[in-house]
Amino acid sequence: MVASKLVFIDIDGTLADERHLVPDSAREACKRAQGNGHKLFICTGRSMPKIERSILDLGFDGVVSVAGAQANVGDRLLFRHLVPPEAVDAAMAYFRKHRIASYQWQGADGMYISEGYRRHLESKGKAWNRGEFARFWHLIDEIEIPAGSTLGSMIRVSKGSYFTGPDPDVTFEDTKRDLSPWFELVHGSYDRISPNNGELLINGIDKGTAVRDVAAALGYDIADTIAIGDSDNDTAMLKAAGTSVAMGNAIHGIKDFCDIVTTDIHDDGLANAFARLGLA
Repeated sequence: MVASKLVFIDIDGTLADERHLVPDSAREACKRAQGNGHKLFICTGRSMPKIERSILDLGFDGVVSVAGAQANVGDRLLFRHLVPPEAVDAAMAYFRKHRIASYQWQGADGMYISEGYRRHLESKGKAWNRGEFARFWHLIDEIEIPAGSTLGSMIRVSKGSYFTGPDPDVTFEDTKRDLSPWFELVHGSYDRISPNNGELLINGIDKGTAVRDVAAALGYDIADTIAIGDSDNDTAMLKAAGTSVAMGNAIHGIKDFCDIVTTDIHDDGLANAFARLGLA
């Protein structure tokens, strides 16, 4: 058995599939790895309120959420970074200017969504106001903003995301450049919905900084960290970790720089990676 490793695992496309289901092989591999003394962290772009109870109940040692802006070990909060109010307001003005209607802000208090994003959820048959996430969804249009105040000063969030319609007047590269004073943009997980989409991360904060900060807090050398992911929003953690693993279904070119490429999520990708690394 290899010495204790600190393993960071993305959710969407890595741990769970497009139906948000975790393969049985992945469940068993995680359980065996922990039994062998390794520590497993979810490392996701989602906020804590947006992670299904069924995933949290798998018993991970900790959770890195909102693309590296927050980390929890059990009930202990290791750190939490917030988007500055002026950055939220700048992005909102940009969305209005360029008629970007579908966006959301995420944080420990929940998900704040535009009317366009709400319509998207309902068009997909997702009842945003029912189920386990219902109390965490907030419509931005329903937030009361006192005179002289702004949305940015009313909400506590750690990340934004958006996607455009089929014929936007700005590209991802345009948006990345225009919002760079306030955010670092990476491609989001909306590729099936729109090729023009992105996640708005706090400048200087990402999954990579979280890998380094969590490792330091728990006393692990960075060489003893492993990151497993499938998309551009995993790039920072994959490049920060001692060993990087790309899923067989990975996109955005991340297979090109990862140390290991495992099989597809539907072909026991996570379990095969764990076996290859000697974790399980």
